[in-house]
This record gives sequence, structure tokens and C-alpha cells, in this order.
Amino acid sequence: MLIEFKVKNFMSFKEDTSFLMTTVKSFKELNETNVFKTNKDFDLLKSAAIYGQNASGKSNFIVAISCMSWIINNSFSDSLKKESERLIHDFQFKLNTATENENTLFEVSFLIGDIIYRYGFEINGNQIISEWLYNKDEREILLFNRIGNEFEINKTKFKEGLKYKNDVNQNVLFLSHLSQNNQQISKSIWLWFQKINEIDGLDEEHYNKVTTLLLKNDSDFKKWVSQALKFLEISNIESGENDDIYTFHNKYDKNNLLVGSESFRLEDESAGTRKLIQILGPIYDTLKLGKILFIDEFDSKLHPNLSKKLLEFFNKFNKNHAQFIFSAQDSNLLDKKLLRRDQIWFVEKNQFGASSIYSLSDFNSKTVRNDSAFDKKYLENNFGAADTFEIDQNLMDLLYV
Repeated sequence: MLIEFKVKNFMSFKEDTSFLMTTVKSFKELNETNVFKTNKDFDLLKSAAIYGQNASGKSNFIVAISCMSWIINNSFSDSLKKESERLIHDFQFKLNTATENENTLFEVSFLIGDIIYRYGFEINGNQIISEWLYNKDEREILLFNRIGNEFEINKTKFKEGLKYKNDVNQNVLFLSHLSQNNQQISKSIWLWFQKINEIDGLDEEHYNKVTTLLLKNDSDFKKWVSQALKFLEISNIESGENDDIYTFHNKYDKNNLLVGSESFRLEDESAGTRKLIQILGPIYDTLKLGKILFIDEFDSKLHPNLSKKLLEFFNKFNKNHAQFIFSAQDSNLLDKKLLRRDQIWFVEKNQFGASSIYSLSDFNSKTVRNDSAFDKKYLENNFGAADTFEIDQNLMDLLYV
């Protein structure tokens, strides 16, 4: 499970940025439905929402975790390509001369079983500048630290690193190299990253494949999604050739007696119905396998009540320690019956073009309490991150010049 994600000098995030999935201990609301209990000195949240005005950096933040995961998954294979075919990771904050050529930093803390791991690296272009891995049961222990191609390795706790430390090029993550060689600790961490999925809620093709594959290969999913879609008067759903999806609606005679069903291609359904069907696949997959799902623009094309129901379902019926982090615009989801204060985050961009992220839990009780109307206060800009353009005389004069 995800504990914390840190990033620095990535796109609009210029400074150190930290995002936590740990609970605030003093908050007691929704403990039974929205919180995973652990045997550590902290508990973890099942979901988190990220809000902010347009162009604030919400999407950039979700892309950051996706990029980190992509680099880990592809670092080894990418290094085997010709120099001209390798990707150059041009992530830096470009609006300041102090950062445009500096390193980008990624770090994640997470829980595997009873062990806490903290892994991160700095990258510039396709060169690994530094890399580190720690684990913690009772106290944190260094497993390895890397500066360029110089390694410090724990000889008792991380023996797997000793054999391969001289074989790693500077454009390959040590963790990726070790996992490719089936080293136990590194492989388990690599597999944890395989459970991170990021989808763009505005791009149907981006997540449609998950639903299509599940319809073809998982009979339990087919039953589940058919049940979920009953309220839309969809009686059945099937996958066809060429990865097409078909919905079936009941057909009636002139006396409104049921005579059969009519099939429709998914493209013939409304945009909202398509979005729901295509997003149910990733949600099912995440809950079933205990994955971590990031969705940018989760609420787009969905009715507010439907977005609420999906979030409520994820929090209440989450047995395998899945986590859901999403960005949204719909303030209806900022509901104290759905989300705790520590589950709500805001992204704001300053006058110099740099984004920052902060939690609703950072505000004192004078600004917000557990029984406050979060949505109303957000739209009134009590928390920031909700500015919009001003309607003034200059705007009018420029329009009708």
C-alpha cells in the first residue's frame, strides 16, 4: 500500500512536493469505511481526491507517479536500445533558470506485508544521478545507496546487490537491473510498482482495453458489470471481434411485452455510458487484485450521483487493500459523508508558474471542521485552489473593441 509519494523538479512541481496516504490520528470520521488499519504506528487511507483550478498542475502530479513507474519498468530494456532510440526524460521545471537543467527526484514509501520500503532516485536526461533503498520494521535500515556508479550496499541485509553492482550502466536503475535478474527483494519491489495503474479519464482508448480484456477472460467480471449496469436498462454486455464491446437492451412489442433484446455497439451509447462501462474495468481490477489506481478527471462525463456511488463503493467494499487517488472538478464529491479531511488535497499554482499540493487537514478548526460543508467552502475559495478569471470592464472593452 502507498504511504507517501515525493517529487521535485517535475513539470510544474518545482520544489519538494509530498503527498501522504496516512491518516491524521486525531480524525475519527469515517474510520470504519475509509481507513485501513495497520500494525504500524499509522493507518492508511483507501482513497484521496485532488482538486484545483484549471492548469494548476493536478494532471502533472498524477503523471509524475506514472512516469516514475514507467522508468522503473523500462529502465533496463531502454538501455539495450541504440543511443538514438532511447527516450530522453525531459521533466524539469522550465520556468526558472535554477531548475531547467537540474535533476528530477522521485521517491515512494510503501508497505509490503509488515515491511516499510522507501525507494527513490534522481534522474537527468536518461542518466541516473543517485538511487537509494531503505526498509523499516522497527527502525529504518539502508539497503543500498548509489551516487553515479558508486555504491554503498548493506552486506547482510541486501546481499543480492553485491553480485551485480559492477554490471550496471549509469542509464539503468540498479533496482530494475536486479529485478531483471530475479533478485528477491528487488523483484518484490518491482512487482509492487506493477500494481500502479494511471488512466486519463478524458481518453477512452487509454482505459478501454482493460474492460475489453476482462469481458473476454473473466466471467466474474461479466456478471459483476452486468449487475452494475442494470440501472441503465442494459441487460447484458459482451465483447466482440476487434475488441468491440456490445451492450444489450430489452426489446418490447407494441403492448410493451418483452420479446427479446437489441444489441448496440458501445460507440452508439452516450458519452457518459461509455465512460462508466470503460472505467468499471479498471475499478474492478483494482479492487479485486489490491492495486493502486490513479485517475485524472475521474468525474468527467459522469452524473454527480454516479461519481459519488463509485467512490462510496470503493471505500466501503474494499477487502484487498486497494487504493484510489483521483483528480476531479465536481465539488459534489467534497462531501463529509464521503471523504475525510485528510483525504482531500488541493493543487495551486503561484505567480511564477510553480505548483504546490496541500491537504485540507492542514487547515485549523477555525477554517474547517469535520462537520463543515467542504464543497461550499471550497467554491468560496476558503482553501485556495479555486480561483477563476475576473469579469471586469477591461474584459468587456477588449471583447467589443
